[in-house]
Amino acid sequence: MEQAFGQGNEQRVVLDTSVCIELLRKNQAVAEEVAKSRDAYSYLSTVTLFELFMRSNNLEPVEALTSEFQLLNFDEKSARKASEIALELKHKGMPIEAADLFIAATAIVNNCALATLNTKDFSRIKGLKLVRLR
Repeated sequence: MEQAFGQGNEQRVVLDTSVCIELLRKNQAVAEEVAKSRDAYSYLSTVTLFELFMRSNNLEPVEALTSEFQLLNFDEKSARKASEIALELKHKGMPIEAADLFIAATAIVNNCALATLNTKDFSRIKGLKLVRLR
């Protein structure tokens, strides 16, 4: 289920790694969308944090960006949900990367939508609310 942001601004939104990368690249359009509804866009998965810290250099901008958001842990509930999603997608012959599974599961178990620029993979996940930024 995909929607443009602005309908139901009371929802909680987790930013996917793709959105964070665009913020680090100073993508004005993405930054404006996130700033427009800053209260909702206040969450990152610890998996996104991991992916951002995989950068081999210049971690200061990553530290600055991630300090602005609350972290949602990939915990036991998230792990169970991720395994359910993985098995369902495998059965359908549509597997996706583990990190994306973990981020999606974290969003679902924390009752959050997911803001991403990678709707192709995430749209396969039943029960995941997607927010389109552009």
